[in-house]
Amino acid sequence: LLMYANYNWKVVAKDSKGATTTSNMFSFATRGLNIPTQAVTTNAAFSARLSHTSVVFDIWVIGGFDADLAQKNDVWYSADGITWTEATANAPFSGREGHSSVVFDNKLWVIGGFDFDGAQKNDVWYSADGITWTEATASAPFSGRDYHSSVVFDNKLWVIAGYDGSRKNDVWYSADGISWTAATANAPFSGRYLHSSVVFDNKLWVIAGYDGARKNDVWYSADGTIWTEATASAPFSGRYLHSSVVLDNKLWVIAGNDGSGKNDVWAFD
Repeated sequence: LLMYANYNWKVVAKDSKGATTTSNMFSFATRGLNIPTQAVTTNAAFSARLSHTSVVFDIWVIGGFDADLAQKNDVWYSADGITWTEATANAPFSGREGHSSVVFDNKLWVIGGFDFDGAQKNDVWYSADGITWTEATASAPFSGRDYHSSVVFDNKLWVIAGYDGSRKNDVWYSADGISWTAATANAPFSGRYLHSSVVFDNKLWVIAGYDGARKNDVWYSADGTIWTEATASAPFSGRYLHSSVVLDNKLWVIAGNDGSGKNDVWAFD
């Protein structure tokens, strides 16, 4: 049940002689959380899949692989999560999984991933509508990779770590998706993939992932070049395939796999 309540309070101080003084009136409001008992939809129009990407631009689902293990290059969108429309059944980029997607410069972007030809990609694509796609570059200077992370920071696109046959710890940025610069070829965090990255407190953050072992370290950088370890061992278990978001001025880490599937939620400020 979604509940709202307003609370008012003030301080009345009284000394030993009975004199009083009163503060101003203060107030705050609370809101409960509406936790539904049913899914928004249990049967969206697109096929069942995983290792896709989703972004807010309304709501978009891009690529991934389906129940037949076929890599997809379809693009779907929804304004409410219930009714879904296929923007395109066959985008010009190859069907893929383990890619990244962001919204940048009022466009959707798809970066890298692993395609149905068995190739790890370093192409970069963008679209203003999800229908018509343009290849910004067929071969960015970073190696073809999957299960990297991408964020938008300092008015630039960023690509962080991933897997190209080996685990990476490089960091790249671009102002236009065409020309890319290595912020660092070897960040101090271990080479990894299946990690998460967010922008929080005007910094880039890299959280956990897999470097041959499941990690629970947390790193940050103000420029993508110099990285600081916030903690080598966060209180959540070492994991990968988790997600991270920023909400209410806190950094959130949600679920993942630490040897089994997790459903824990952590918040840090």
